[in-house]
Amino acid sequence: MIDSAQLFELNKVLKEFLNPERVVDVEELKGGHINRTYLITMPEAKYILQKINHHVFTSPYGMMHNISEITEYIRYKLIFEGLDPDRHILYTVKTIYGQLLCIRDDSYWRCMKYIDNATAYNTIESKELMYEIGSAVGNFQFLLEGFHTRILDDTIKHFHDTPYRYNTFNDVVNLDKVHRVKNCQEEINFIRENSENFGVVVRAIDDKIIPRRVTHNDTKSSNILIDNDTHKALCLIDLDTVMRGSLVYDYGDALRIGCSTAEEDEKDLTKVSINFEYFEAFNRGFLKEVINIITPEEVKLLYDGFFLMTIECGLRFLTDYLDGDRYFRIYYREHNLVRARNQIAMTKEIMKNKEKLTQIIKDCLRDLEYSDRYFEW
Repeated sequence: MIDSAQLFELNKVLKEFLNPERVVDVEELKGGHINRTYLITMPEAKYILQKINHHVFTSPYGMMHNISEITEYIRYKLIFEGLDPDRHILYTVKTIYGQLLCIRDDSYWRCMKYIDNATAYNTIESKELMYEIGSAVGNFQFLLEGFHTRILDDTIKHFHDTPYRYNTFNDVVNLDKVHRVKNCQEEINFIRENSENFGVVVRAIDDKIIPRRVTHNDTKSSNILIDNDTHKALCLIDLDTVMRGSLVYDYGDALRIGCSTAEEDEKDLTKVSINFEYFEAFNRGFLKEVINIITPEEVKLLYDGFFLMTIECGLRFLTDYLDGDRYFRIYYREHNLVRARNQIAMTKEIMKNKEKLTQIIKDCLRDLEYSDRYFEW
C-alpha cells in the first residue's frame, strides 16, 4: 500500500516520465533483491517505475546504455523475424528531456513500458513451462548473435568471474568483520575444497576458445515473461546485468533455480534436489534455439555452467552474509546464510549426478540432430 507521503515523493519523479494527473493507480511490486519497483497504471497503458540501487549498480548510466543498445538491436531483429517488438522486448521510456534516467534527491530512476497479460513465474509449474524458459534463454542469445560486445560497459566488474568472486570471498572470510565465520565453517570448507575448476569458463573466454557474447547474467524464471494466453515465452526482463560474458552463464543460471525442487531460500535442505524432467525440457528448448550459433566448445562447458553458476551463487550469498548483508535484500538475520546453504546443497546434487546430466544433454543434442562434432566430449 502506497501512503500519501510516498505518493507525493513518487510524483516528483513520475512527472519527468508521465503525466501524474492521468495516473489511475500506483502499486509497489515486491520480490526483487536489488531495486525498488512500482507499477504505474494509466488509462491507455501500464508502466514500470524503478529506483535503481546505485550502491549495487555503481554505473547507472552505463547500465542504461547497455539496456538501450541491446533492446534497440533486438527490436530490429524482431521486426525482421516478423514478431511483435512491443511484446518480445522491453521498451525504455525516456524523460521529457530525452534522458534514459531521472535523478532526484541523489537517486536514479528509470521507466519502462509494462508488458501486460504475461506472467513471470517464481516457481516452474510444468515441464512445458520449463521448455519455454529454455527457449527464452536460447532465443535471447539467437537474437543477439552478431551484436558487437565491445560497445557494452562492464557495469559490474567481474560479475560472473568466479575466480575473482572466490578471491573476494577469501578476503571477507579472513577479515570476518561481523564475526560470522564461526556460524558457517562447513560451508566455507566446501567452497574451498571445490574451487579448483572455478576458472574454466573465464579461461575459455580469455583464450578465445569460446566466443565472448552478450549475456543477461540473471536468467532465473522470474526474469522471463510467459504469455498468459499462448503460454509461450515472450522475452527476458530485468536487464540490469546485461554485459559481456558467455552463454554458458545464462544457461547455468537458469537451471540452478528452475531445476531445483525447492525455493532458493528453503531451509529444509532435504527438499533440495534436481528435477531431471525439467532439466531435459530446458535443454530441449534452449538447444533448439541456439542450434545455429552455439559452438562445440560451448556445448562442452554446459555442465560446468550449471555447476559454476550454482556454487558461485552460493559463494555470493555466503560472502554477503559474512560481509554484513550489504548486497542482497534480506528479510531476516540469517537469510543469506540460508540461501548459501541451499545453493551448496544444490551444487552437491549437481556433482553427484554429473554423468546423468551430461547424458541428458547429449540425448537432446542427438534428438535435435546436432552434427557429430558436438559429441566429442
